[in-house]
Amino acid sequence: MRSSLLFRRVFTLLAAALILWIVLTAILYAFIARPVFTDMKAREIEPLAHILADRAGLTDDSLDNFVHETVGYANEMFGNWMFVISRNTPFIFHTPLPDSMTSIRQEIVSTVSDADRQLAKADSVVFTKSFKGQSSAFLFVVVPIGAPLDGPGSLAIVQPMSEINAGILSLNLALLTSSLAILLIMIVPIMLATMRILKPLHSVRRVAMAMSAGDFSQRADESASGEFHDLAVAVNHLAGELSSLIAQLTFERNRLRQILNSIAEGIIAVNKEGLVTECNLKVWDVFGVTTDMSRPLSPDVFLQTTKLNEFFHDAMTMKQDVAHVISKDHRQIYCLITPLINERGTHDGAVGLFRDITESERLEQTRRDYIANVSHELRTPLTAMRALLEPLAEDMVRKEDDKKRYYAILLRETMRLSRLINDMLELSRLQATDDSAELCIVQLEPIISNVLQRFQPVAEEHDVSLSAPGSMSDCPNVWSDPDWLEQIIAIFVDNAIKFTPKGGDITLGIKADSDTAAISVRDSGVGIAPEDIDHVFDRFFKADRAHNEPGTGLGLSIASEIARQIHATLSVKSEPGEGSIFTVHVRTADAAIKDMPVTIDAEESP
Repeated sequence: MRSSLLFRRVFTLLAAALILWIVLTAILYAFIARPVFTDMKAREIEPLAHILADRAGLTDDSLDNFVHETVGYANEMFGNWMFVISRNTPFIFHTPLPDSMTSIRQEIVSTVSDADRQLAKADSVVFTKSFKGQSSAFLFVVVPIGAPLDGPGSLAIVQPMSEINAGILSLNLALLTSSLAILLIMIVPIMLATMRILKPLHSVRRVAMAMSAGDFSQRADESASGEFHDLAVAVNHLAGELSSLIAQLTFERNRLRQILNSIAEGIIAVNKEGLVTECNLKVWDVFGVTTDMSRPLSPDVFLQTTKLNEFFHDAMTMKQDVAHVISKDHRQIYCLITPLINERGTHDGAVGLFRDITESERLEQTRRDYIANVSHELRTPLTAMRALLEPLAEDMVRKEDDKKRYYAILLRETMRLSRLINDMLELSRLQATDDSAELCIVQLEPIISNVLQRFQPVAEEHDVSLSAPGSMSDCPNVWSDPDWLEQIIAIFVDNAIKFTPKGGDITLGIKADSDTAAISVRDSGVGIAPEDIDHVFDRFFKADRAHNEPGTGLGLSIASEIARQIHATLSVKSEPGEGSIFTVHVRTADAAIKDMPVTIDAEESP
């Protein structure tokens, strides 16, 4: 506390006040004591002067012997000088003066004579006077001899002020000494009193400093009395209220931030100067900014680098919503900026909402493509059927061979239309359900054998070799649905036969480890272009843009949906002119059963 600036100032003020009191007391004493001591000395001398004047017996040139002796030895007896002056004659008798005063004898006589003339108004004249060349002044006490007006003369006692000055000086020294002693004695009480006075203030200061640092748990000492007690109570009440208010504001801020962060769209709020006041975390995801990238990038800099601040400026200037769709890193981002208008009609800022519409735009494009593909796929067989039915209906086909050929074409197109509708219904059914298939332990050898037996005639018809080299007995059991797994493999084989030229090879293979089994279908067909690899499982996608190749374009989409239902994954590898490899990855039965939380009875499929 002693290092406190306030303590030093209060202590200095009290010490300065005490010192000033001592100095002023000494100065005032010096001015007041002189006339007091002079008056005391005059009252001491005046009775002696009257006694001597009454016994003087002054005639023209003689004095009473007692008075004569007294005046002659006044300096030795009383430490002063006496002057007897006759009014009628130039007779002057006085105490012998020291050598230092002989030069002022005449001035003293003249001064006494002047004082004698004033005796008409008073029975004595008392005054002090200084003379040139003398170190101190002199006290004059002049009394008349006889009657004041008609007496023969006057008697004056001249007392040097050095004695009085010595007394005053000694008293001054005593006063200063005692004052300094009081000052030294009072330093400790002053320090203790100052510390006691400032202790409550330091307690309040500690609480105030803690509050300024955000700590509202500190409390001031309320044990003091008077104004310090009231101040401590007020500060403690303020700290409690601020603590509650800050806690409430923090809770509301955190809740608002949680709400903002839970919103799927990015949100940025700016004030009227265009500086960001709030933003949620989603805005970084919308614009593809990772967390590590966003740390050094402040929201204000982000608005400037993306030019979004111009949208906010336009919205606040026009006082209306501003909507834009911008492209950034292959993303389509919808921006809606809404100004915040107050009751005065001026803006207080703006709020921006940012939504990544890339997926919705892709889905919308997919929907349009789906409708276009369905229309095309339905129109193609219907157009062909209509072209054949119209001649038949108008009996324009006469030959039976032509009619049979027409009927065969109609049957083929009808079958194609039926397959298309069935595939569309199957795909819609798979996409509409969220229920997974009931999985069980499945042996791969029967499934591969069934697929080979089913498609062997079709492969021979297309002059394509279909085989599964290696022993299937070593294949591990998998955890899947046997019918749907067989359908995926069948779709792969059917697709391979369609796109493998005559003389080509189609091979079924199995690779397995402790967790996963991969069943692949390899063909030596035309292959798939790299830019089409990611779209082979899309609906109605065909590598042949002209759709001259057979098929509905839905087979692989159906396989993808089936894989989702049985918790399998599909992959494809292909090089143009080198063929393709389609693979379905399923978990082995041992790995699946090991990960199950409870023991179940698994029935092996036939």
